[in-house]
Amino acid sequence: MKKILIVVCVLPILISAQEISLQGNRGMFKMQYAQPHNMGVLSFHFGAMERFEDFPGTWQGMKTDDRKHFFQVKAGISYSILDYLEARFLANPYMKWYEMSNYPEPERGDPDPPIGFKELAIGIKAGYPIVLDELTPMSWAFGLDTYVAFGPGLSTQFFGNSLYNDQTFYADTFYGMVPNFPPHIPHDPDVGVSALLDFRIGPFGTHLNAGYLMTGFDDQPSYVADTDFHLRPDYMPHALGIELIPTENVRILVETYGMLDLDAMQESLWVTPGLRFGAKRVSFDVGCELGIYNPDVTTDFWWKVFLCLSGGVDLVEKIEVHVPIAKVSGKVYDGKTSEPIVASLTFPGSTKEPIKTSNDGTYNTTFVPGSYRVHIEASGYRWQEKGLVLKDGDQIVLDFNLNKKPISKIMGKIYDGETRKPIVAQITFPQTEIAAMTSDASGMYDVTLDPGTYRIHVEATNYQFNEKVITLNADETKVVDIALNKIGVDQATLTGKVTEYDTGKPLLAQLTFIDTKIPKVTTNPATGIYKVIVPPGTYSVSVEAENYIMESEPVILVKDDTKIKNFSLKPVPKVGEKIVLKGIYFDFNSAVIKPTSYPVLDDAAKVLKAKPQMKVEISGHTDSIGSDSYNQKLSYQRANSVRDYLIRYHNVDPSRLIAVGYGESQPIADNRTKSGRDLNRRIEFKILSW
Repeated sequence: MKKILIVVCVLPILISAQEISLQGNRGMFKMQYAQPHNMGVLSFHFGAMERFEDFPGTWQGMKTDDRKHFFQVKAGISYSILDYLEARFLANPYMKWYEMSNYPEPERGDPDPPIGFKELAIGIKAGYPIVLDELTPMSWAFGLDTYVAFGPGLSTQFFGNSLYNDQTFYADTFYGMVPNFPPHIPHDPDVGVSALLDFRIGPFGTHLNAGYLMTGFDDQPSYVADTDFHLRPDYMPHALGIELIPTENVRILVETYGMLDLDAMQESLWVTPGLRFGAKRVSFDVGCELGIYNPDVTTDFWWKVFLCLSGGVDLVEKIEVHVPIAKVSGKVYDGKTSEPIVASLTFPGSTKEPIKTSNDGTYNTTFVPGSYRVHIEASGYRWQEKGLVLKDGDQIVLDFNLNKKPISKIMGKIYDGETRKPIVAQITFPQTEIAAMTSDASGMYDVTLDPGTYRIHVEATNYQFNEKVITLNADETKVVDIALNKIGVDQATLTGKVTEYDTGKPLLAQLTFIDTKIPKVTTNPATGIYKVIVPPGTYSVSVEAENYIMESEPVILVKDDTKIKNFSLKPVPKVGEKIVLKGIYFDFNSAVIKPTSYPVLDDAAKVLKAKPQMKVEISGHTDSIGSDSYNQKLSYQRANSVRDYLIRYHNVDPSRLIAVGYGESQPIADNRTKSGRDLNRRIEFKILSW
């Protein structure tokens, strides 16, 4: 007997811990979880319960303090046939014991207790979990349980003739005392079914059971009086359980279990608080069942304590495949107001699917370890990217604060350049993805754009197209009115290309027909090509491009003819840069400029006009023939002559021009040769500022 007891106590400690209910499968105390164990798990449990009642009496005229004890053991085994299907067997032995105080007579002794099986049950449970969030975690589970419970009679051969002992405890007299224990009533099989529901979020879980118990026919023993025997009704069992998991090894459980008598519509109710201690190899429950109401019990309140030891073993070998994973969560919010933003997250360069934040701006997702780019976009905001390097098991918080896009706007009117009447015209923005638009009947248009530089191209039937180039700053609104000129019967075409002088690369430039009403024409920035249709005639055409020197050329256009005119623009010099003005000549030993030098000086004036804020130093240089003082004076006089020419003939502000003579002090070639001396005699421009 001792060996058997040791095996029963030690076996659960040697196997992995489980969450086994007193009913024999996965659950709390009396109630069950909806979700079974995984396939192949064999579980065991052993629960002991005890309740006693004080039984005061009188024996031979003296008071005694006896007790009636009620012991139960619930032992069972369950096995998960599949991940979602679990079978169980339950044995419920019991014992009644009458404890005599042996006072005042020591010869009083306890009678033999009746021992038997209150119930033997088999059952099967099916359940299915639904995981809503693995990170929190949060899940639901739905299940259905059905069972058959047998109520066997008492033995006449084993356990000291339990049938006789039960009769004695129920009706006979011990030393003048009649303890009146409730009799054991065997019954035909009971059949029960229950619907099960679990909900878990983080460390909190709640469980619901509700079902129907159809009781079998009760067999009245011969020694039980009719007044003490009644057939059991059918019941509706129901339960609510709440559990809190503060640590991995401790659970706080509170369970309310009820049985509704469907004949009398009377309720029996128990509340069971308890603790479950779990380790890797064992789980141990301790609890106290508190009776709240039972019509069959005369006392207002009763209780019994129980202890339960459980464990299990996995009989199906599973190959555990560890999948490396890293978790990333965070929030997207407005960088100025901190309000949450609904945004889209993509992961360029990876196969991971895009995700969206929730309404409160939060998101969470998982990654295979590696390097990632997280790209985030939201309507009305500037996009943002961050890099991630993730290792297995990482849990990263990655927040994004987005800044709103600056809003810029163009608005204006399209009108006839001669009559100023409004025109319904088509407006496009070449080299962009902006959709074409049309001005309204009053010629008005408006468009919202990102900051930047744009070409506005306007066309209308019977009108020469027009273009303008504008630059929009952040949160700026510009009014851009555009005039169109009608195409006459007599017309000529001017086309060509504008390029950089040194490299030949195409330029974005504007052509102006000076002293006419013809709108400015813009080149294609990708090709530098322009085309315009105008009335025949002689025009002065100027070409301008940012950071380049403006060029002007006369153009003669003949009716029904197409003229090709190309322009090459020179870059505007940079601050500190020196430019040698080749082709400037003076009379011998004189500061008088020869007329052949005028075209070179006129080109220099164009540079100054292209940059009206530019200041330059005009420096004169000589060869080494003559004295130093003479050469110094002559070089200054020649530089000053150039300055006077630019002021007199091109109206350049005198404050922008500084004349300096360096004489022979800064040669750029060998003065011992004629060619070297020719190079040293020169005029230079040095850019001082813009």
